[in-house]
Amino acid sequence: MQTYRPIAGRRIRFALVGCGRIWKNHVEALKKHAANAEIVAVCDVDEKVLEAAEGATGVQGYLRYEELLAKSDADVVVLSTPSGLHAPQTVRAV
Repeated sequence: MQTYRPIAGRRIRFALVGCGRIWKNHVEALKKHAANAEIVAVCDVDEKVLEAAEGATGVQGYLRYEELLAKSDADVVVLSTPSGLHAPQTVRAV
């Protein structure tokens, strides 16, 4: 059984997946908590939307969710994708 330790001594790292309408709410909420939270990666399947998200956050963007999971060092994955995708995406993140 794996033991998990609380995150201490650094900010919690967030990856945001799906950079559409609701995404902006997550970005603003995380900015309010910048002392304890940081966005480290963004992901969207639309290249133009992804470029805008990269520009707005200044972080690495990924067109493929699997690549974000493999390459980012996020502690938390925030899913702003269509709700029908949440279950399989959550399972992949775990």
